[in-house]
Amino acid sequence: MSEQVNSEPNDVVFHVDFVAQIDNVWSLSGWLVSSSTAPLLVISEAASEITQQKWQSIPRPDVIDALGLGDDKFAVGFVHCFVSDSNDFQNFVISVNGKVIDMKSLTPKLLNNSDIIFAALDDKKDVFVESIKGFYQSDDAVSRDKSVKPENEKQQINFYFDDCLVTDGNLLYFKGWALTEQALNNIVVVDRQGQTFTVTECFRFVRHDLNEQLNLTMDIAAGFVSVCRLPDGFKAVTLSINIDGFESLSAPVSLHSVPLSKSTLLKTYLGLVDVHLDDFFSSGQPAILRHVSDIWQAEAIMDGLSPQVCEYGEQTEQPVVSLVIPIYGRYDFVQHQLLAFSQDPDMAKHEIIYVLDDPKIAREFTIACSGVFNTFTMPFKTVYAGKNLGFAGANNLGASQAQGRFILALNSDVLPSRHGWLSRLVNKYDKLEDVGILGTKLVYEDNTLQHIGMHFQQDAYYPGIWMNYHPHKGMPAKLVVSEGTKAVELVTGACMLIERSLYESVGGFDTRYILGDFEDSDLCLKVYDQNKKIYLDTEESLIHLERLSQNLVDSGDWKYKLTLLNGLYQKNKWGQAIEKVKQHYA
Repeated sequence: MSEQVNSEPNDVVFHVDFVAQIDNVWSLSGWLVSSSTAPLLVISEAASEITQQKWQSIPRPDVIDALGLGDDKFAVGFVHCFVSDSNDFQNFVISVNGKVIDMKSLTPKLLNNSDIIFAALDDKKDVFVESIKGFYQSDDAVSRDKSVKPENEKQQINFYFDDCLVTDGNLLYFKGWALTEQALNNIVVVDRQGQTFTVTECFRFVRHDLNEQLNLTMDIAAGFVSVCRLPDGFKAVTLSINIDGFESLSAPVSLHSVPLSKSTLLKTYLGLVDVHLDDFFSSGQPAILRHVSDIWQAEAIMDGLSPQVCEYGEQTEQPVVSLVIPIYGRYDFVQHQLLAFSQDPDMAKHEIIYVLDDPKIAREFTIACSGVFNTFTMPFKTVYAGKNLGFAGANNLGASQAQGRFILALNSDVLPSRHGWLSRLVNKYDKLEDVGILGTKLVYEDNTLQHIGMHFQQDAYYPGIWMNYHPHKGMPAKLVVSEGTKAVELVTGACMLIERSLYESVGGFDTRYILGDFEDSDLCLKVYDQNKKIYLDTEESLIHLERLSQNLVDSGDWKYKLTLLNGLYQKNKWGQAIEKVKQHYA
């Protein structure tokens, strides 16, 4: 982007940062190096001089340092404005100190939005304003009347759609960029019959590739993305983003031939989200929460299910407790649990419900269940919805098949350490005052603590977001004094005993949390809302092989971002209630 003329004494280095055109008013910004203290900049078109020396100069000591210039060279920045009917920058002739610049060597990006131009100037805004003033006060401004638009003519916005497609049946996903800082919240899709549907607003994000190409500051969020569930049967063909006074941003909608999985879409979407921005939680998060919820189909994930229920062995009539155990990823823990359960005579009073929540392992899981039952002859049933419902959805599905007075939400990697543990928990539950949920102590296989109750603790990096903190986690269990059964702020969803009637009355786990974060604390808050209490029993001790049943190896930081968004959803939903709980246990 520079041209150097080596003949003395008028040798010149000329660089253009950007060229901007708004109607027939052009502006030029850049820098030049010359042996002259007062270089002469002239711009011509078709051999007709447009302007001469009517430009604002800016000291550029950074250029002198970067190029290692001697005392015989001078570097100045410039901002230059002029009028021309031409729409092609290459039609102009630029000369400095009489030396003509090779226009083919100048390939700056062309901008045509005043907000973006102004932002790109950064600390040179005042110079730009003075240059504009000088231009409009000059004789050259006589032709500026040509730039007046008809009253009803709309301005254009530079934009591009990277993707605009429908996948997963009725999920609309589109992404791109637009050189405007106007809000993109009037979005409409149209089908072949002319029917319309309004789409949720876009989330704006920084497109580093675009900002670098156009020399924009990194606070310009030109990128946009949106995700929205369309009504069933709605076949979108075009999409338009409408902004008052501007031409619409439009694109055809394509049908993705291979449905994208929810996890793929979540990873793709969250890869665009920068949770480290100072204003992230006050600006972009409302749209993000809606988009992520639509990807996950959170509010409707339980609709229209026709679960397959398989019974292995003769089921317990009128069970006391229905153990609801989701299976995702690893299914081999079933054999370890059922081995332990089969050796405990007390388990004959209860029913065991495994909820398969992973279509990828459906066939292997079915084969394994047959083998495990034939080996241990321990009765149990399985429930499968044919799709991934997440922790909350899987537990709710299992609870819908439960016959017991109680529901025990239990992880597949939790194993009992003593016989009769479940009936003892039930007996303690019945004796507690205003009890809603009863949890128990969980230890790792080396007898260090995994869970002895939880409490809310604000995230150090994101004040206002309440994380679920496990006190004494990792400490040897024998070093932490047990206190029998006591009221606590929270207990983990890895082992949570609750009456089925109460579970159903509060709506079970909230399916808007994604991939197993905060569902347990949310259920505790629902129970608090019913004027019930949360208790922890420390006399019983179960072994928890925490998260061994899940794959923790994954690329990127999307799970971390998802945890923050889940925490943000909990804050928005329960902020005042959490404050009351903290005050009660202060």
